[in-house]
Amino acid sequence: MNTHLLDGPARSLESVHPKFIVDLVLGIDNPRQTPIAPQQQLFRERLMNEIMAQAQLRSWSMVGALSENAAMRVGLADKLAGSLDPGHLALSKMGHHLLILQQKGNETPGVLQLYGEVGERFLRRAAHKQRALSQRGLMVQAGEHSDQIFTRWQAGNYRGWSLAGRCFVALEELRWGAFGDACRLVTEEARALLMDNLRAMATQYLAQSINASAATRHFYHQWLSTPTAPALMDHKEMLCWLGSDCDAERQPVSWSVTQSWQTVALGMPRLCSAMRLATAMVDEIFVGEESVLPI
Repeated sequence: MNTHLLDGPARSLESVHPKFIVDLVLGIDNPRQTPIAPQQQLFRERLMNEIMAQAQLRSWSMVGALSENAAMRVGLADKLAGSLDPGHLALSKMGHHLLILQQKGNETPGVLQLYGEVGERFLRRAAHKQRALSQRGLMVQAGEHSDQIFTRWQAGNYRGWSLAGRCFVALEELRWGAFGDACRLVTEEARALLMDNLRAMATQYLAQSINASAATRHFYHQWLSTPTAPALMDHKEMLCWLGSDCDAERQPVSWSVTQSWQTVALGMPRLCSAMRLATAMVDEIFVGEESVLPI
């Protein structure tokens, strides 16, 4: 491969590192839980090698048993979290998952102790971040982050993806960053306001991308068609990986937008407007997300 994922499709994305590290931890108890296409396996190996090199941990990527070795996955996640600063959501997800694995007791005492130590460390860091975020003003940070991401969309940073794919990427960027932190930590009333604003902004930018009104319906192929561009497959595989947590039944629109190697889900509307698509993806990604447990 002559192209590099982190210099290509992921160049402007801040959600890649936290998702990658979280995937390491959440896959500990069942690393083969979700079957993936062969090209996606190759993509994940490429992404791992690039992230290891970026974090100066290249030797870890040479360990063939990484995907099967629980202690190795925890150790790598711990090192990556120390050098890449994955953020509040990622730290919370990993910390709680490791403590749940420790309670299950399905590993050796040494591995269970490792789960507890690293899990507690992640949660302490998440708690520290939560205090710092609250002091700086959650709603202000959410607004600034939202403006930043939609400006990148408008500037063409996501043009390598389909029209609907650009919306999904923008929402994922928001979910893993300051906007998502605010949604999880503010009051219900403030969260509802953030969600209403997000639906309106996502609808507006989607409608602009197809040069039509927000209510004009289009056949779904127009929304999902990937533009011809350099490194086309890298962009398609990056989107597939970013949406790998989507479920065809619970998140049919997001799943259909990201999993292009599959047929669209039954719940994906065949005729849909920018408003319907944006509202569905916001609800699937944010409203449907399980809340992070209190720290």
